[in-house]
Amino acid sequence: MNPEIIIREATRDDVGQILRHRRGMYEDMDYKDQPALNSMVSTSESYFLRALADGSYRGWLALAEERVVAGGGVVTSPWPSHPYDLECRKATILNMYTHPDYRRRGIARRLMKTMIEWCRKEGFDSVFLHASEHGRPLYESLGFKPTNEMRLKLR
Repeated sequence: MNPEIIIREATRDDVGQILRHRRGMYEDMDYKDQPALNSMVSTSESYFLRALADGSYRGWLALAEERVVAGGGVVTSPWPSHPYDLECRKATILNMYTHPDYRRRGIARRLMKTMIEWCRKEGFDSVFLHASEHGRPLYESLGFKPTNEMRLKLR
């Protein structure tokens, strides 16, 4: 029997869970450097506390039987406008993670739809994300398209 899934917004009290999801997301992408993951978690904590408080990070968590089983969030940041988008801000989805026992049940899709709808209501023209190999089929099924973004590694 599938438990009922409830999606709610994250609060500052959920920062520990958000950090566990962030770490789990990287581990699922085969990132194995444990000292680097530990550092990421410790340096990200103050960011998420601040960003949840000022609204520049909005998170959503999926609960089954009162247990957090998945989550994701949207970072909003100042960004110069474009001729095709006059908003001076950008929305980026990140931290998508579902506990392995709850995968393939449509939970990530519900979270994504919740975040996309929030972005739409907030007036964003577009929303961006970086897709892992495992997440790409879901994102493509929701209409996400690859962009021309490139990256130069400096460190």
